[in-house]
Amino acid sequence: MSNENRGSEFRQLNYGTKPTGAQMQVIEVILNPDLMMRDFAKAYEGELYRRNSNLAERSGITADDLYDYFVGILAIHIEHDNVGAIKEWRRAKELYIPAWIQHTISMVGTYVDQIRGLKFVPRLLKDDKGADPMPYDLSRLLKISEQLAPFRLDGLKIMKDAFPRSPEGDPEVMSMIIAEQCVRSITPDAHPASSYVAAFLGFKLKEELAWVNLYRVKYDDFVLVHEMLLREEVLRQ
Repeated sequence: MSNENRGSEFRQLNYGTKPTGAQMQVIEVILNPDLMMRDFAKAYEGELYRRNSNLAERSGITADDLYDYFVGILAIHIEHDNVGAIKEWRRAKELYIPAWIQHTISMVGTYVDQIRGLKFVPRLLKDDKGADPMPYDLSRLLKISEQLAPFRLDGLKIMKDAFPRSPEGDPEVMSMIIAEQCVRSITPDAHPASSYVAAFLGFKLKEELAWVNLYRVKYDDFVLVHEMLLREEVLRQ
C-alpha cells in the first residue's frame, strides 16, 4: 500500500474540529549592555582622541560618560517602545546618536512570531537578575550630546532625531540570545550581522530554563564576536 493510500479509510473522520491558534506566549529578552558596551565606550573615546585630541581634551568627555550616554539612548528607545510615549520625547530627539548605536537600537523592539505563537519583548535592566528598569538623566545626556556635536567637523557620523519611529523589532535580532557563551537563534538562516547586534547588546532570556531549548541554531562564540567588534573601525565612525 502506498503512503498516499495508507489510512485513507480513516480520513473520513471529522467531528467538526477546527484548528485554532494557541495563546500567545511572551518571551522577555533582557538587554545587558555591560557585556560589551562598556568596552565599546572605551574604544569610542579612543576614536575621539584619534580624530581630534585637542577637542577631546577640552570637552572633558570620558569613557564612563559615553557608556552612560549609549545606555541612556537605549533606555529611551525601549521606554518609548514599551510605553508608547515619554514625557520628554521632543528633548530626547535632540540627542546626537552615533551611527552604530542608531543601527543597533533600530533592531530592538517588539516582535511577534505568528507561526510559533511567540511575542518577543525587549527589557533593559540593571542586570540580568531582574532589577529595576535602567534609569537615565536626560539633562546629562543632552550635555554629553553637546560635547559630541563638534566632532562632526572631524567626520564623526552622529545624527540628530534618529530614534526609530516604529516599535517593531527586527525578527532575526529579536529571536537571538547569548547562552552558554555562544550566540544562539531560533531562526536557522539569519544573517551573521544580526548575531553581532544581539551580542553587542547582551541579549539574554529572563526565563532561560523555560525557553532556551527553542534556540537550537548556534552562531559564533561570544568572546570572538566581542573581540572582533571592538576591532572594527566602521563601528566607531
